[in-house]
Amino acid sequence: MQGKNRGFGKGKILDKLKANKVPHGKEILNPDWPNTIWDIGVLFKHDIEVFDLLKRFQEIYDCNFPIKSVFGGYSVMWSGGRGFHNVHPTHHYGGWTPEMLIKEYNYNGIGCTFTFSNPLLKEKHLSDPSSNYLLDILAKQGYNNNAVAITCDILSDYIRDKYPTLKQKASVVKLTTEMPKKRTFEYYEGLLEKYDMIYLHPDDNLNLGLLKKISESGNIDKYEPLINERCTINCNIRKDHYAETSSAVIDGWHGMFNFTDVDFIHNPKHPRSICPRITIPELRSCTLSKSEFKRIYDMGFRNFKLQGRDADWKAMLYNFSNWILEPDFIAERFFCE
Repeated sequence: MQGKNRGFGKGKILDKLKANKVPHGKEILNPDWPNTIWDIGVLFKHDIEVFDLLKRFQEIYDCNFPIKSVFGGYSVMWSGGRGFHNVHPTHHYGGWTPEMLIKEYNYNGIGCTFTFSNPLLKEKHLSDPSSNYLLDILAKQGYNNNAVAITCDILSDYIRDKYPTLKQKASVVKLTTEMPKKRTFEYYEGLLEKYDMIYLHPDDNLNLGLLKKISESGNIDKYEPLINERCTINCNIRKDHYAETSSAVIDGWHGMFNFTDVDFIHNPKHPRSICPRITIPELRSCTLSKSEFKRIYDMGFRNFKLQGRDADWKAMLYNFSNWILEPDFIAERFFCE
């Protein structure tokens, strides 16, 4: 009996010694959803930090961070929906040109998605030189996962005619503009006749009947749920907010790049576009709980979108550690170092 006890204790000690190292390789990824692929809102905002992160994880943990795409945009005429009050041409990418950034991301196996999501575009706006400049350098890179996020079909047709192989994603702004209250499975599937990918509306992350139909459609890999939207569920001013911000982008156009402040979400002079998360703070946001996210993952969704264009780098580190990394040993070390 004593010998058996000693053997049992010895085995326990060996197990502890074996576990006396942090995870390595793919073990540093969250084991509850290890095969997720991420589209991150860092482009033109946190580029240098992302490149440093990619290098660090490869050197220390021998793991490629599972980022398939980054998205973002300048405040050019085709941009809209979300404000660009914190996008400035000098502080976020250290003076790199947009073309250099695209090439660096593509070299690291990451596509770039430009958010051309202004819902108010007309035929006359298609000739905007700054928007076309960004479009040209993106498309001419020829990287398969480069894309544009689109709201207006008129812009989609223009880009499809000019660059037929450039991927297009239906933006959340498009979904909100066309179907602000409720979106059906038939509506989503109809979008795939024109668009290569769809950013799933954050309200629909909780629509289990819709998610089940998508999961059984054979097109699940063409959907990207946005999982950390800070806006409230069923926000009643989302469409107005997008429209007012987009109108300001067009009205403030200076002929090339426009870095005019557009931040209506905190501006009392614009009551139609103050988010309920400010005026009714007790309402929950669209950000998913871990169990809600796991439910979507278990349905077969693998492509996910993390917003971050209006967040600082510490908030992005929190999102990475919260969603992407192994929670017990890697996330805390990553976030605190």
